[in-house]
Amino acid sequence: MSFEITDHVPGLGDEQVAAMVEEAEGGYDLSARETSASPHFQRVQLVPADLLDAIDQRAAQDRQSPEAVVRQALANYLHTA
Repeated sequence: MSFEITDHVPGLGDEQVAAMVEEAEGGYDLSARETSASPHFQRVQLVPADLLDAIDQRAAQDRQSPEAVVRQALANYLHTA
């Protein structure tokens, strides 16, 4: 793949390009932008469905993430096995 650097954008006049450059160089305030979950990030179903609620409840009880609860449970299991 190769790219060519150009000072001309087909379909846009020099004034439009200059205005876009000025806007971009001024920066954007993204703090007010609405956030949404990434469609590519999904909870991987490695844990049986009947345990998911118990993990979520324990996480809320312990004020930890579900991942931390699973990590700790696995570590405890491996230490006793």
